[in-house]
Amino acid sequence: MPTKTEKDLWVEMSIYEISAQANFAEIAYSHIDPKAANGNDAVFSSIHSFLSHCAMISKMLAANDDDNPPKLIGDVLGISNTSLIHRRVFRNHLEHYDERLKEWIKKFGANVNIGTHNIGPRDALQIPNMVFVSHYDQTNRTFTFVNEDFDLGALSTEVQRIKGIADAWVNKVMFGEIVPPFA
Repeated sequence: MPTKTEKDLWVEMSIYEISAQANFAEIAYSHIDPKAANGNDAVFSSIHSFLSHCAMISKMLAANDDDNPPKLIGDVLGISNTSLIHRRVFRNHLEHYDERLKEWIKKFGANVNIGTHNIGPRDALQIPNMVFVSHYDQTNRTFTFVNEDFDLGALSTEVQRIKGIADAWVNKVMFGEIVPPFA
């Protein structure tokens, strides 16, 4: 049996963590609609949690082994760098809200109506000059952040796909179908 190296252990632990983060993302995602159905603005904590776990998956997939050329964890799993999981615009907006706030005020002006922590179809709110800062529409699983829509359902589907790939890889390692070196 081949000897496992530190690099192999790093690959293995990274893929275990991708699976764990995908599991946490699925849990957070499963809490979104029940909270929205109850009109509970805690839905936004679940959205933020879901996006944070997705960011961790993206970071783990983009981690590299520092070789020349570098080998990414995503390469080991066959997950493309064009995967939806790597589109971080919305997650970065949430993470850097303090920095974005001044930019958005300059863009929209000081005389706007702010829609924040609203739940339901956007067209149900007929308010002139409204900027939807944070809005969730459970009918189409769309999160709107400063007038930009993001399909959480599509991202959830991609998380499930990645989890399936990571879990299959882990199972193959456990049953000796994949052996070191892993990358």
